[in-house]
Amino acid sequence: ARSLGRNELSMHKGKEEAKAESFGKLVVDRLAIMLDVAVSKIFPAGFGWQSASVVAGNLGFAGNSLPFFVCTGFGDFAGVLIGHTGFKALYSAVGYDVNLKKEAQTGLLLGSAAFFSGFAWQPILNTCNALNMGFSESAFWVCTGCTLAFYAGLRVFRTVYGSAMDMEGVEAPSYANLKADWGLSISIGGATGAFVGTDVSFGAGNWLRPLVGIEDGTPDLVGSVIAGSSTALGFCAFQTIQSVSVPKGKCWVD
Repeated sequence: ARSLGRNELSMHKGKEEAKAESFGKLVVDRLAIMLDVAVSKIFPAGFGWQSASVVAGNLGFAGNSLPFFVCTGFGDFAGVLIGHTGFKALYSAVGYDVNLKKEAQTGLLLGSAAFFSGFAWQPILNTCNALNMGFSESAFWVCTGCTLAFYAGLRVFRTVYGSAMDMEGVEAPSYANLKADWGLSISIGGATGAFVGTDVSFGAGNWLRPLVGIEDGTPDLVGSVIAGSSTALGFCAFQTIQSVSVPKGKCWVD
């Protein structure tokens, strides 16, 4: 049966499945796509955000200022666009059949949506701090807010790139990709929630600190690698749950 929840990253990309497959095989395929997305887009997004925050700080932008939010949003955008397009170019170089023009447009869509969530991350966390929330509560609200921000970005830029500009690599808004975009956005939210774990100011309450905390004195490049690892960790955690629990044809990777 045709999936009602597909987007540009789905394994079948709008084609009918050639044959029936067991749910176990489906889960393996889903996890393979999850890892591909984590390496090519989610890690670069966290790396790009953290690197942009360093640049913003060196330029004198405060962490509660609009220029800082724009810089970090652009870092997210650049990480996703460059990561997606770069990996697809690598696949093409080793012999895979890849339409690089379409993939660059898909990367533009995903990167543009990532600008929304990357822009929103710091002001949401700032608000949580102002309300004296603990780590887990802050991570929850960052996850929720950035899920909505990324989803809004996908829907807005589908209209711009897919409908208004008629890019072949971007589907226009539809019921199928509306559901797929929501599933993807939930896992992106997991990435942004885990990214809160890099903030060591929560002290002992930050139970992700031993894994992804960026401690004082950490070199900038190492901090960016840790940041990318945190987003990949959160994305994989949320996507694994989707991969093993969502029925066949209902998950965004199908």
